[in-house]
Amino acid sequence: MDAALSPIIGQRGVAVLYKRSLYLAGHAHPWLAGMHEDSQATMDLMALRSVFAQQSSTDAAVAGGAFLQTFHELLSSLIGLSLTERLLRPVWAPFSSGPPAQDTSS
Repeated sequence: MDAALSPIIGQRGVAVLYKRSLYLAGHAHPWLAGMHEDSQATMDLMALRSVFAQQSSTDAAVAGGAFLQTFHELLSSLIGLSLTERLLRPVWAPFSSGPPAQDTSS
């Protein structure tokens, strides 16, 4: 994401969005609390990975989804939905290229 967004909003801008997204997602997922408090304007992905690894896969998936959704919404509010989609499409593509989900409700 950093490589896709830094040319538009700068590395500090990406780091601020990252930290704000963690802060907001932390309201529903308290174990994310404190991840945004570092005074450095950087993204500590190793620390984030470590915190996620300590959670159940379900909790990590739900919180990860909340974080990414929040990041997307914040970025869209700054640069617009169309540009956000264009910039993040290459980033999201590897995650959405798996087999389609099957309906197991019947």
